[in-house]
Amino acid sequence: MKAVLRSLQVGYSGNVLERRKKSAAEFLAWADHHAHEQRLSQSSHVQLEGHPDLLDSKSALAQQRVWANRHAHERHLHESAMAHLRHG
Repeated sequence: MKAVLRSLQVGYSGNVLERRKKSAAEFLAWADHHAHEQRLSQSSHVQLEGHPDLLDSKSALAQQRVWANRHAHERHLHESAMAHLRHG
């Protein structure tokens, strides 16, 4: 069986280690694609809500905090997924 994900062709074999490596590659390709889609979605959402220059400084500070929290959460999820892949 063969699978193609964003021009990454993956063939499956009977070797367990080889299958794990290939599934890890598939997961990373999916994670990259998903992160890209999320960034596009978030940027379009921000554009719909209004331009940040029109907001006062307190709102800008709140937006920075929200972004920092979201970014820290994404980083935690990424590190958790990588640890899971490493230690299976």
